[in-house]
Amino acid sequence: MNGSRILVVDDDPSIRKVTSEMLEHLAYVVTSVSSGAEALDILAEQQFDLVLLDVAMPHMTGTEVYARMLESWPEQRVVFMTGYSAQVLDVPESSKVGLLAKPFSMKALSQAIEAVTA
Repeated sequence: MNGSRILVVDDDPSIRKVTSEMLEHLAYVVTSVSSGAEALDILAEQQFDLVLLDVAMPHMTGTEVYARMLESWPEQRVVFMTGYSAQVLDVPESSKVGLLAKPFSMKALSQAIEAVTA
C-alpha cells in the first residue's frame, strides 16, 4: 500500500505533523486537515486510500465525520485515532475500520494501516 494516499484528520497541529512525517517515512502520500468539515470537503474532491481520523475533535467528532462519510463513501477505509484508552466507538464492526491509541509508534501506525487495507 506504499505510495497510497492517506488523509490525516486531527485538530492538534503537532499530532498532524508527527503523524504526517511518520506516514511519509513509510512512503505514503499524505494530506492533513484540522477538522471534520475540512475532511468532508476534501473527500468530496479527492480520493484517499485511507483516512486517519481523530475521535475527539471540536465541532464534529470523528464518529460524526465517519457517519457522514458512510453516506457518500461507504467503502472508505478509516483508522480512528484516540488518546482515550477506554474510548468506545459507536461505529459498525467492519474490516474497513481500525483503532489506533495515541500516542503511537511508527510500528503501531503501520500495523493499524495494514489491518484495514490488507
